Amino acid sequence: MGVAMAHVQTDTVPRPRAETAETPHRGRHERPSAGHDPGGRVDVVPTVIEKAAACAAREVPGVGTARHRAARVRVSGQAVLLSLRIGVRYPEPVRATAALVRESVRSRVEDLTGSRVHHIDIEIVEMVR
Repeated sequence: MGVAMAHVQTDTVPRPRAETAETPHRGRHERPSAGHDPGGRVDVVPTVIEKAAACAAREVPGVGTARHRAARVRVSGQAVLLSLRIGVRYPEPVRATAALVRESVRSRVEDLTGSRVHHIDIEIVEMVR
């Protein structure tokens, strides 16, 4: 008893590949080189950026994030605008801690998403012991 395979038709049209002397034809299952971009689109939704920012903020010593909606993000093209709500452990210096958070979050979000962080507003919502 054989199993019949249904043919699935899609509206996707493969992009033709130009073959040159520098880029010889590859077999169907051969992986492209690291520099090859197969095309397509990657969208990073704002909630992913918010979670990455909140996690990066919590990794800074002496910092905790607010219990509700610790990070908010607006995306304008490739620029990311962030607002963070954090708590600072007493007696950590608030401004110095905020500067560490800003650098950590900027670096992490840019590394993870490839988007440029334009600015980060930080609101200190509590001091905790």
